[in-house]
Amino acid sequence: MDELDRLLAQTLHGAAERAPSDSGLLSGVHGRARRYRRRRIATTLAAGAAVLAIGVPAAVVLGTRPDASAPPPLEAVPTQSASVASPSPAASAPASTSAPASSPPALSLVPGYTAPTFPYTLPATDGMKAPVASMDSGNLVAFFEAIDIRHHSDTTVTVSSRKPAFTGAATEAPQTVRGHGGTLRTVDVKPAKQLILYWPESTTRWIALATDDTYTPQQVVALANALAPASIPVAPPFTLDLSPSGLATDTVSESTIGFGAGFRVVLYKRRALTAANQTVGSYKAQLTRDAHGVTLDVDVTDWSATLRVSAAAGRTISDADLLRFAAGVHILNRSNPADW
Repeated sequence: MDELDRLLAQTLHGAAERAPSDSGLLSGVHGRARRYRRRRIATTLAAGAAVLAIGVPAAVVLGTRPDASAPPPLEAVPTQSASVASPSPAASAPASTSAPASSPPALSLVPGYTAPTFPYTLPATDGMKAPVASMDSGNLVAFFEAIDIRHHSDTTVTVSSRKPAFTGAATEAPQTVRGHGGTLRTVDVKPAKQLILYWPESTTRWIALATDDTYTPQQVVALANALAPASIPVAPPFTLDLSPSGLATDTVSESTIGFGAGFRVVLYKRRALTAANQTVGSYKAQLTRDAHGVTLDVDVTDWSATLRVSAAAGRTISDADLLRFAAGVHILNRSNPADW
């Protein structure tokens, strides 16, 4: 028996007489499982990855998209410190009454890109898959998918620099978690109640563990107490030859890498260009500047996708650097184009 199974088993003693029959239990968890078998990052991030450059120097031959039915092995992704990244504030100019406020500094590009890492894991068990990590608006997220749905449930752990905020009706009860005062939030929905346990791990870090009532409240607390330090790479949808200097990653999903201050690269489902005026490698592209900022849309025809690189208003980047950045984006097999 492994450590996680032991922790969960300890909470089940004394409840056997109240347990439903095997058929009733199996029906219930299958209902829960159907609710959770939604489209997840795991379906694409678990796939193998092959690099396909969307724009490369003339001396490099552009490959064709691999057969999705037989993806090659996963490419290694570099990692960085496990701490939650946050954008570095730009230096402010001294106050002046005789001159207008200075504009933010122009974006500059530096070689390479390092993906963030998720800093915890649960003890390995045959009933759960290995975690899949992502990042959303500065929050690091790890998804643990249940494969033994009679004894386990899908579980998501979120690490943030701020206290979680919730909406909607729920009941809350205090819990002691990892030596800290936490809160167990129960949302009464069908087919399974949602259980969210959250607590301050330190003065600068909050953790939330979300699952359903396949687990008892005591088991949810046991799961949280079982979290151990780790360094799980957040697998990005692209590799990048260049990255914006001084801007920390705040979003990584199956379609997006986002940086602070509104600099993003997103793979969308293909949309025809209306006025192509640039090229990136062998692909047509459209560069647009307006009041919202600057966008570069690249028509990646052999992926039936549009790659968009954008910088929000208030950030300055030259056309040449925008094209140079796009030429260094390499789409991986695990990517999945987003809807517009």
